[in-house]
Amino acid sequence: MDFGVPLEPVRTAVIGAGDISEVYLNTIDRSPALTLCGIASGSMTSAHEKAERYGVEARTLEALLSDTSVELLVNLAPGHAHDEINERIIAADKHLYTEKPFSISVTKAAKLVQEAERRGVMIASAPDTFFGAGHQVARRVLDSGGIGKPVFGISTIGHAGVEQYHPSPASFYRPGGEPPRDIGPYYIAQWVNLLGPVRSVYASSARGAAERTVLRGPTAGTQFPVDICTTYSAVLTFAEATVSLVTSLDMANPAPHQNHCYGSEAALVLPDPNFFGGEPFLLRRGLDPKPVPLDGLPFGAPNRTNHAGLAVADYRGVGLLDLAIAHRRGTKHRTSAAFILHICEVVEAIMASARSGEARAIETQCRRPDAVDFPRDTDLIALMPSPWP
Repeated sequence: MDFGVPLEPVRTAVIGAGDISEVYLNTIDRSPALTLCGIASGSMTSAHEKAERYGVEARTLEALLSDTSVELLVNLAPGHAHDEINERIIAADKHLYTEKPFSISVTKAAKLVQEAERRGVMIASAPDTFFGAGHQVARRVLDSGGIGKPVFGISTIGHAGVEQYHPSPASFYRPGGEPPRDIGPYYIAQWVNLLGPVRSVYASSARGAAERTVLRGPTAGTQFPVDICTTYSAVLTFAEATVSLVTSLDMANPAPHQNHCYGSEAALVLPDPNFFGGEPFLLRRGLDPKPVPLDGLPFGAPNRTNHAGLAVADYRGVGLLDLAIAHRRGTKHRTSAAFILHICEVVEAIMASARSGEARAIETQCRRPDAVDFPRDTDLIALMPSPWP
């Protein structure tokens, strides 16, 4: 495929070699627009294991920060460490792509954004699942008036806990790992992509068991404390609609997944924002549900199975590539500073409202990210591989 002037690969290193790192490492390793030039981790043991697999050097964070040839750092460390590491990356004049949360404080996030702008450093953050074909098609339906005027939405995500599938779940039950910070950004980003910025938030919260048990991996059977609320119910108010968002780690018998947008003329069943694909369904009174085809849009074909054995589309890293292309082309990327700050403030507002029992107005603004399509995104589509065989 001819996608214009070839890009010089962006020299990229990864910080964090845990469970999420494989998809990013695969993306970097397989994309001609990126060159993997090092992996660091807290203990360095996992960094050495991953470095050997990908044919690169395991290096300390300090070494990566001081290496002037490294252009872009990907922060995959646990969420509670993001503030410190992101600050150091920006201070080292490296471009930054970070897993969510970008920061656990909107005040800190604003300072990081200001410093990045001062230094001419580009920053971007997960989630990038809204790049996926399922979410882009849903946006087309709303933008074309396919459900009439949006009125309200429902998103409910709940299960029995991260320990059901993650070998190191304890960090998700400490400050920084709360459900609104961990899973919430996927849903908030989805709704901002569909409806624009959030105007206000009202929320409540609850806490389940005081201790949890590791169920998988080498430490299975050990217990750890729960230091956070584990269920949050929030109402997000947008310019044209309200959305009820529930995130819970306390659902022993999870209810069927709900992710719907209701309009004046029809309803739209939305894809799971944890992943990139899935056909939306239109619901009209008296008619059978009608699937909305993905129309050949990119980042929607299933490419792996999840922990439940279901085929899913997982193209994590496309946001990283979007940033790398913007760096090389001198263009804008989708998870902009304004977008990142807005998601951070909404997450923080959910938790603050739950503590105080009062609604919180959202002060930050952002515009909806640009839609993904040809021909504008020829580079992105051509240079983004499937991270999975």
